Order: sequence, then structure tokens, then C-alpha cells
Amino acid sequence: MRAHDLASTREQIEWAESQWAEERLCQWAAEELESGRLIGRIGLQRHHDWPLERSPVEVGWVLDERYWGRGLATEGGRASLEAWREHLPADRRLLSITDPTNARSRAVMERIGLTYRGTAHWHDHDVVWYAVER
Repeated sequence: MRAHDLASTREQIEWAESQWAEERLCQWAAEELESGRLIGRIGLQRHHDWPLERSPVEVGWVLDERYWGRGLATEGGRASLEAWREHLPADRRLLSITDPTNARSRAVMERIGLTYRGTAHWHDHDVVWYAVER
């Protein structure tokens, strides 16, 4: 996770607030327990511009690289999957999207029970996506 200037941080917070207000979904702040330091975000979001289907829900995470390899994305991903199952019964599929070279995120997707579904071109990037069905 790269540091942001104040304006881009505010923009991300406003985006998260709008996701909550409109969709009742958002990514939650991930913080270090001992210090309370913000280390990233994990959770659910809805994409109205995903090219392969209409408005899917995605489980995703962004963590400070100093915290990679500690199981945080897996733990948060599993909690997000359970929240999807419990609170979003009308959404038949949950997906996750990443860069094709992001082996760590791809491994997390598999650990939480998602399977590889294919590739897409989205926001001017080639991505891979994984999903789980109800």
C-alpha cells in the first residue's frame, strides 16, 4: 500500500462512505492491533463497471507490504466471504480481481475457496478473476 497525499486519502474515504451509503458494502480498515496503525483495507465492494457481468460483488484487500505473508488477507477474505453469504443472498457469485502476476493475491483467492475463472481487460489493465458460486 503506498502512502497517499491528504487529497487522495480524502477521496478514498469519500468513495468508501458512498459505497456504504449506496450499497451497504465497503472495505474495512485493517489496523495493527498493538499500535492501532492503519495497514490497509479488506472487505466487499460492488463494481458497476465490471465488463463481464452486471454489478458483481468483489472481495478484495490492499495491505502495506510489510504485513504481507501474515495471513491477514486470508483471514479478512474469509470474514468477507461469510459476510457475503449471510447478508447478500441475492448475489449468486462473489468474485475477486487482481493483476495476473500477483501470485500472493491469487493464492489467497484459492485459500478462501474461489476458483480461477479467466481474464478480462478492465480500467486499461489486463486482470485475472476468481469466483465462488452459492
